[in-house]
Amino acid sequence: MPEPVIIFLMEGNIRLTVNDNATDIYTINRHEMFLLPDANRCKIDALEESSIMICSLSVEFLLSEKELLEELTFKNTDQKKIVKKLSISETVLQFLLLLRNCMKKGLDSYYFFDLKRNELNLLLFACYNKGELAQFLENVLSKDTQFKQFVLSNYLMVKNVQELAKVANYSTSGFIKKFQKVFDESPYKWMQKQKAAKIHIEISRGVKSLQEIANEYKFSSYQHFSGFCKTVFGLPPTEICVKSLEMKT
Repeated sequence: MPEPVIIFLMEGNIRLTVNDNATDIYTINRHEMFLLPDANRCKIDALEESSIMICSLSVEFLLSEKELLEELTFKNTDQKKIVKKLSISETVLQFLLLLRNCMKKGLDSYYFFDLKRNELNLLLFACYNKGELAQFLENVLSKDTQFKQFVLSNYLMVKNVQELAKVANYSTSGFIKKFQKVFDESPYKWMQKQKAAKIHIEISRGVKSLQEIANEYKFSSYQHFSGFCKTVFGLPPTEICVKSLEMKT
């Protein structure tokens, strides 16, 4: 399923209508944010000149942070409300302003934005109390949470989809069907994307040698590793290193 999104109202005042339903109308004010779960259409009417920033919520990242997630208590107190909103904290606001400035300067790397999205997820836990955050996230994290937690806890310990299905006590076909429903893509494609993201982060950090990274991720040779990077990232690993250094200086 598509990931839910958080919409930040940076300036102005808007009216939000969900699923063309006259009973699901919300007014969002300047420096408020709201979370729109997946599979919901929304219409936004600007009541005055307004600007927004949109970020998809990384449910996988949140579920991987078990210690943070376990602190939340989901009471399902307000399930009739599709849209949950919060005031944007000063820390989150400054983060967004810096991010917007980076975007204006032309920073448009997928991996840069993925890191920033995860950083934003951590800021939510740092800037809001448990009750506020539990209510804000309950419509999202109540859906197939247990299955997602299982996948995130186990996918790095298996070699392929068949092994992951076996650990989950599913037939391979049943697991793929369940996975497709929950993650909105095949498990093979998802696992490859996770692998690619981790490799890109390792290369960008510059802590390990490229050969060490190739060995860690079980590439049969450095040439195979380099070919993987060219195919997935459009650049060989050496050029990714150079671009990362340029960004840091």
